[in-house]
Amino acid sequence: MSLEPRLTNQLRDDIERILGGRDLSAGAWEAITTELDAIEPGSALGDVLDALTKVISEQAGELRWHRSELEQTNAGLLALHAEIDRQRRRTAFLDDVSRASATSLDSGEMLDHVAALVRGNGLADRTTVWTAGDDALACPADPQRKPDSATLEAFAVRKVVRRDGNRISVPLTAGPHVLGVFDLERATAEFTGEDVTLARAVANRAAVGLRNANEYEREHELAERLQRAMLPSLVSHEGLDIVARYRSATRGVHVGGDWYDAFTRPDGTVVLTVGDVTGHGLDAAVVMGKLQNALRAYALEGHGPAASLRLVHGMLRDSTRSLYATAVVAEVELETGIMRWASAGHPPPLVQDHTGAVTYLDVAHGPMLGINMAFVIPEHERELPPGSSLVLYTDGLIERRSSDIDAGMERLADAFTSCPAVDLEARTEHVLRTMLGGTDHDDDVCLLLCRWAPPG
Repeated sequence: MSLEPRLTNQLRDDIERILGGRDLSAGAWEAITTELDAIEPGSALGDVLDALTKVISEQAGELRWHRSELEQTNAGLLALHAEIDRQRRRTAFLDDVSRASATSLDSGEMLDHVAALVRGNGLADRTTVWTAGDDALACPADPQRKPDSATLEAFAVRKVVRRDGNRISVPLTAGPHVLGVFDLERATAEFTGEDVTLARAVANRAAVGLRNANEYEREHELAERLQRAMLPSLVSHEGLDIVARYRSATRGVHVGGDWYDAFTRPDGTVVLTVGDVTGHGLDAAVVMGKLQNALRAYALEGHGPAASLRLVHGMLRDSTRSLYATAVVAEVELETGIMRWASAGHPPPLVQDHTGAVTYLDVAHGPMLGINMAFVIPEHERELPPGSSLVLYTDGLIERRSSDIDAGMERLADAFTSCPAVDLEARTEHVLRTMLGGTDHDDDVCLLLCRWAPPG
């Protein structure tokens, strides 16, 4: 849609009032009113001006004494056109700032975007963003930089502070809080009162976005701390090194349902579990905690992997919460390297031998835990050669919206075979960097590695 100003009924009445106040002949007035009657409201002002100019030219003899007044009217319409266009550009700029402030919940990314819009619009040639920390203002782009007196004053008094005409410091205020300061500088032109008003409007919008981003970051941190508090501390055993990692989703603030666990039965067998409850939030976290504790209790009683999963399945079916879960349980005899495992709808374990070759243990397994049916969960057994590693993980490590799960499993195998590190901690970090990188991931991730290397 064109943004050119249009003729309104009010503007048409103004034109008729101006012209009607002149001493015009009947012929001249008839020509003008006929032309105005032919122009519909909503016509472009440029077309209106062209039509009036034509009338003036044709009625030059009649209107020679009033031509200057009509030219002044035309000039006023042109000035109005320019003002409307200026207001339109100002509104469009502030709309862009509002969108930038609401689009990202990453405070640094959001402020950088707003600062770029300020420079691109010509409001300032240089911008510096300061955010309020626990003790003082900090510049995210240059942590070593310190605020000057103008910036500190704007932060303290919550008002725009001028410095040398070419620089203003604008506080970022949201309600009773000052969340930071925008320093705006120009190379030559000084800031006018209208520029200051516009800068305030920009800062107010950015402050709302900054407040939302800060609240999101605090809630996300709290959810992650709660999730980590529910996960156990792992202890390696003689002959079996164990490393585990948990990575929360980079989007959302909900507590997830992923867990890992590793413990030793009285007979010396090490039991490893990894699972994932469907959904997020408090319900998923509660179910996750119950399943983790139940699997540990059943395994400590001496139940094998398949029996433990069947017992947990029955418990989940009787639960009032309509949630499901996948899980894998593996147990390793430290003296022999014999491993037994069972899976309920979970991605298959991966084994890497001492040569670096990887194999997925993709064998028969049971369906998800909690579904309303009875089923058999098969249990499997194999011997781990010395130096072998066992990898358990949740689907957040291998699933992506842009690719299928088979491609994710292939990437995981490649991540292990291409890792040059020998240390288990380093291998774990290498796999996470390779699989997750610096991109966002929508799901939580658990990764548990153990390596069986008996003494001698």
